Amino acid sequence: MARWKVKGCPRCRGDMFLDRDFDAWYEQCLQCSYRVELKPLERAKEAVLAGEGHSKKHLETRELSKAGK
Repeated sequence: MARWKVKGCPRCRGDMFLDRDFDAWYEQCLQCSYRVELKPLERAKEAVLAGEGHSKKHLETRELSKAGK
């Protein structure tokens, strides 16, 4: 999976690509090898339950109660 930012390098205006290693995701310039590690995304703290025992109305009520906090 390659994602590209054409002319996105802040150092040489080269092409940046997105990749990952063992520790984290990073962007790296194809021309000058400038590399920037990306910040990790925060995971959702509470999973939304759906299916048996949970109706659409129950989930909507739950979302509204969270929005009111």
